[in-house]
Order: sequence, then C-alpha cells, then structure tokens
Amino acid sequence: MKTYRLFFILMLTFCTCAATNLQAQKIDAESYRSIVAALQSQVKKHPSTFPLESLDDGAQVVAAGLQNVYFGYGERRYTTRTDFHPAMDAGYFPRETGEVMTAYEKTQEVRAPKSYLKKIYAMQKGLLVSAEMKSTGYKIILKHTLEQPYYDSEGRAYHEYWTCYRHVDVRSLVYLGLLARKILGNEKATHADLVGKHTFEAGELIAFVGFDPNFKTGLPRSHLDFSLHFFADPDKGTNIRKYAMNPLLLFPPFQYADPRAHQPGEDGVPAYQFVIDAQSIVPPTRRKNGRFQIEIPAGGLATDGTYIPTRYFALNAMQVSVFNGGRELATYSIDRHQKLGYDTSSYNELDNPEESKPYFQAPLDEQGDIYQMQAVIPAKWLKSIDYDWSKAGSVSVRVASIWDGYLEGHFHAFEIPLAVK
Repeated sequence: MKTYRLFFILMLTFCTCAATNLQAQKIDAESYRSIVAALQSQVKKHPSTFPLESLDDGAQVVAAGLQNVYFGYGERRYTTRTDFHPAMDAGYFPRETGEVMTAYEKTQEVRAPKSYLKKIYAMQKGLLVSAEMKSTGYKIILKHTLEQPYYDSEGRAYHEYWTCYRHVDVRSLVYLGLLARKILGNEKATHADLVGKHTFEAGELIAFVGFDPNFKTGLPRSHLDFSLHFFADPDKGTNIRKYAMNPLLLFPPFQYADPRAHQPGEDGVPAYQFVIDAQSIVPPTRRKNGRFQIEIPAGGLATDGTYIPTRYFALNAMQVSVFNGGRELATYSIDRHQKLGYDTSSYNELDNPEESKPYFQAPLDEQGDIYQMQAVIPAKWLKSIDYDWSKAGSVSVRVASIWDGYLEGHFHAFEIPLAVK
C-alpha cells in the first residue's frame, strides 16, 4: 500500500510540475516583445526566404509572395462558420486560364498535376524534425535556433522555434527519400531517416505544394499553409494553436506609411497602415452597440513604378478605454498573439462572441486591395462598468500591428465622443 501511495504522490508531483511549467509558457506582453526582438535580430543577420516559388518558376521576393496569401493569421469567415487560423495560406491558380484544378480525389494520397508542383523553401536555416502524414495532409516541420533568446512569463530563456509547412504533395516525401540516400550514403534510406539528421539552409528546397485533404467546399486549389511556433514542438498536443504566432514576424517590419499614396517601400518591402473609416464609426448608446470598420489597404510599388496590392494581415490587437466624468472607467484589450480578450478555441465562440465585452468581428470582405474587419463596442459592456450617461464621456481606441511594442508607430489611435443623455 505504501508503494502505491508513494507512486501516486510522485505522479501527482510530476503532473503538477508539468502543468506549472506549461502555464509558465504563457505569451504575455513581455515575452511577446522578447520574441519579436529575438526574431528581428535574427532576420537582420539572416534574411528569411518566402516559402513559395513564384508563378514564373523563379525565386519569390517577399512583396510578390505576399500577393498570393489569401488567408492570413487570425479569424476567417466561411459560409457557415468562423474559425481562428494559426497560420497563413498561400496558393496558386493556373497561369493563363484562371480555372481551379479539376482533378481531385478526396483521399490521403491526392496528387497535384505536375504543372502545379511548385517548390517550397525553408524560411530559415532549420533541422528537419517531422515529415509525415497528418489529418491535414503531408507536413514538414523545421526546428530553428535563435542567437538571441526569448523568455516566458517566468523569465526562463528559450532559443528554439519551429516553422511548419502543411498540405505538401506526397511526392515531397519521395524527394526527401532521395535526398536521404544521397546524404546518408544508404540506398535503402527513406524520408524518415532524414528526420533529426539534416539541416536545411534558408531558401533550400524542402517540399512541393499539394492539397488539404479535408477541403469540403467546391474544388480545392493547390496551396501551402505555413506557420510559426514558439516554446514547444507544434507536433505535440494543442501546441499548434497555443503557441502559434503570425509568420510575418519572420520578415522585417513593413514601412509604416499610407500605401494608397503609392509610396515605395524600403528595399521592396511594402508600405503598411491601418485606416479607420470615419464614416463607419457608430458611437455606442445606452441600448445599441458601437462599431467601426478597420481597413487595411496594403501594397507597394514594383520596380517599374506600378502599384502592387499586397494582402498580409498584420493586424494583432485592439485596446478600448472608456472615460466618464473626467476619469478612466475601464480598459479592455484584445490580443491575438497573447490570446487575450476572446476565445479562439471553437467555431461557436468565434461565431457568437460574448456581447458583454468588445470584440473583433470576423473579416467582412476584401474590396480590391483592402482588407476589412469590424470592431464592436457592446452597450452591455458600458452598462456592466456602470457608465453614467448623464456625464460627459468618450471611448478611446488603439488598434495595433504585430510589430507594435517593438517599433514605435505601428498603431492607430482615435477617440469616439459619447453624447450626454
């Protein structure tokens, strides 16, 4: 009996320690800033490669590559539901006809036509740690090492991060198998033998673009889902969502300027700015929600001077502060990276946000080169914080990009006056 009791105590202690350590790996404001600083330090010394080959079979520059991104990091709306996408999707159509692919078998072994076998490159130098079949298709994971550490909420230092490349074609494993035979000098080696033994350089070929086998609406298009992860291997448990961050952090911050003015970006990097449509601002009242529309026109000038619209979804956070009778009554923050302010764990939570707190609404639509998202300030929230409508008041809003806190100026702030009633 004593043996069983001792075993139980030891297991309880182990589980408690493990849970405590996992809890310590929370991405709070300080750890987030340390992650961005460590990544930017790395990127300056070792520039990242955009992970997809261009449509013209050439190397992909960042500005041009981002034009192929059609789903970014964050909320995305489908016909019947909304989900939280912890990655970016970049895909391809046929060059001339514009038709989507016609040949599609809903099997785990689906293959893209040969003409669609676009190359996937390693974004940064990294060790191959996974090359296998998952529910989302074939997947490649690379583990990378940072020269500058980042920290968790308890101040513990980390040097490792991961990039994940999903929906790759099955022939990617054939390629890795041939590479394994060459590197290991073993004619019987397979892709599995390369795992944990080979480091790819940034820009080196690692796979080919394939399909998502779970695609259920219409005909799928060939695309790559790529993501960025910290603290823990994204192949383990729920880490794929819990510690995912916007992959755009692997690139230098975009120039902060109004791209509608057709200003050239520095070194070909597109200009960027949030724009709040003044006509969309509806102040909250005692009974009706307030709302406003965030517009993100994005793009840059090509080498020939033409304007190239680019969609890259760098929106990260919103802070709403309420002032009433000359004092600050309450502040509420929503932050995608820190997972603050809203629940991204289920479709239901995203489709039916809690009306007692401010929230982002799923993207409304894309109008040309403008990405739109709505923010809501519920009347119930003002009531819950005892807002006094007989006194003067206002709502202060601050919308921020993924580089805010690391660089100055990557936010847009404005004030909404509230009428005395």
